[in-house]
Amino acid sequence: MHSNRLSILMLMVLSAVSGLTQSQANVFLDDSTIQVIHLTMDPADLATLQQNYTLNTYYPATFAWNGQSLQVGVRSHGGGSRSPVKPNLDVNFTKYVKKQDFLGLTFFLLKANNEDPSNLHEWLSMKLFRKMGLPAPREAPAQVYLNNQLLGFYFIVEHEDESYLQRNFGESGGYLYEWQQNGVYEFNNLGTDPTLYAPLVDLKTSQAAPDLANLINLVQLINQPATSLTDDQFASALSQFMNPALFLAHIAVESVLAEEDGICGGIVGMNNFFLYQFQNSTLYQFLAWDKDLTFSDPNRDIFFGITNGSNINLLAQRLVGIPRYRTMYLNSLAKAQTLFGGTGGWADVELTREYALIHDAAVNDPNKQCATSNGLIPCGVTDFETGAQWLHTYVAGRYPMVMSSLASAGYVATPADPQIAAGGIAAWGGTAAVSPGGLTTVNGLDLGSNLQPTNGPVRLLGNTFVAVNGVRAPLFSTTPTQVQFQVPADVPLGTANVVVWNGNDLSNSVDVSVLAATPDILGVIHADGTTLSSARPMLPGETLSIYAAGLGILNQNVAIGAAGPTDVLATTLLTPQVMADATPLSIQFSGLAPGFVGLYQVNAMAPTSLSAPLAPRVVLLTQGGQSASWTVGSVGASVSSKLHGVQLTGAR
Repeated sequence: MHSNRLSILMLMVLSAVSGLTQSQANVFLDDSTIQVIHLTMDPADLATLQQNYTLNTYYPATFAWNGQSLQVGVRSHGGGSRSPVKPNLDVNFTKYVKKQDFLGLTFFLLKANNEDPSNLHEWLSMKLFRKMGLPAPREAPAQVYLNNQLLGFYFIVEHEDESYLQRNFGESGGYLYEWQQNGVYEFNNLGTDPTLYAPLVDLKTSQAAPDLANLINLVQLINQPATSLTDDQFASALSQFMNPALFLAHIAVESVLAEEDGICGGIVGMNNFFLYQFQNSTLYQFLAWDKDLTFSDPNRDIFFGITNGSNINLLAQRLVGIPRYRTMYLNSLAKAQTLFGGTGGWADVELTREYALIHDAAVNDPNKQCATSNGLIPCGVTDFETGAQWLHTYVAGRYPMVMSSLASAGYVATPADPQIAAGGIAAWGGTAAVSPGGLTTVNGLDLGSNLQPTNGPVRLLGNTFVAVNGVRAPLFSTTPTQVQFQVPADVPLGTANVVVWNGNDLSNSVDVSVLAATPDILGVIHADGTTLSSARPMLPGETLSIYAAGLGILNQNVAIGAAGPTDVLATTLLTPQVMADATPLSIQFSGLAPGFVGLYQVNAMAPTSLSAPLAPRVVLLTQGGQSASWTVGSVGASVSSKLHGVQLTGAR
């Protein structure tokens, strides 16, 4: 029994929150299979799009995938990668049909990879960001047909919009900007005239205008002479705008990837990121975007764009000039490079796997293009094969170079702070794995303060968050040695990585198995709310309610951290088996308990053929090949002792 499980259960009663979890989008964004997408457009509209491919004009189209067909808007997308031959395409499900969504997605990008012969740069880059505990778009390969003709091989890219914010942060009311490259800009002081900063940010959320005053205040601070602010004063002032450690972790990932068109050392200045200003806050977070030009040079200096190079990022330069932040940067760099690995490491293995998957589709791309100094030109199989092989060469060279540079910079490896303990992640019930929507415990050191939310789970509790594949999970409690959280319902089966942030730094990244279910029975209840017991046995034909955690994927999208809906009930995709000793029970309902977060309810009916009331010794529930048992007591209380006062009135 977890020490604070009883009080956590009191937090399960909630009203639903807004936003879709997109769990049903997992199959569409699965990078272990090649999706097939059909787009149909009026030939005249298509000709106009191709002629005016530099414009952002939308055109009506029909989108079809896996038997589903929806009306959408499509438009050309990108900067230097725009093409009339093989265009990047934004696919917008709400452009012509308001409030329409596809598997919880309102928007996605079909990326042509016109600047990446291998097609693999961005896909692998985003996986590393997520492995570090930072949010990044999910991506999956696809063959795209346009008017029944193969347009080419693409990657589906999750769009950064309100639904993306809701999924990753549990909110979407802040300001989301796509950063606009506008000359070489590196947080230089342009003065205090807002019109000089407006071209830098393209507002993507619904506010009437960007909050340029907040951006100007940040720029003014960054450009304060070091002689006018001590390191501590600068750090304190900067904390009003961002957490430096998260920024340093972001640029450390870009350094491992040798990003030549990113935040530091970019060929055109700061570029290719989104900036999110949290709602009712002045705090920013940088969000990864557009990683075509990663893997540029395995020998790229780890301080390029920070202390040396043609374009110096003034914020990074100022931070790395402060000893403790320099150490933070080196720590993040060592962590990111270790996760990335060298020959035979994680990235090398992932590249081999994805290359084998996409090979045939990539070499049969009729419209493949590659970037040259003179623009995009047709290219083909040799370019793809050479590009893919280069990535393995890069991986082999980057690891020793970064590790050698860290040693030269005086870096000394130390345990992560916070630290997830070995074997420290387990589902309720003790399984050393997690499941979609399951209640889970992470144990370790310096994880957070002794806190519980007052109105249900939150994504940031005190200074702590838990990232599962980069997505901040709903938290029920934090202590210095333990965090209780709900696994996001859209985590795919296989393996997920878990990272804890304690307000100061990111923990070690721990991989954990994701099973279809990790069941744990919390109570077996009669219709009147009393617990099944020898004193209150099961009657012939009676329906019992079994309350449990960890029963897995649902038949509908339910927002991460939201309560079970009360109108259209959310049922489990898998139907459990329930045994009362050796007697099988008939399942009448299996799904989220209405009005509760993370609590499942299974209504199981006893056989009408029972000759007498049955007082079983054990109730056994099996779901997804995993089983949980519940020992029947001798006395029936008003509610189960495990549920400890959670009001079940009104539950189905």
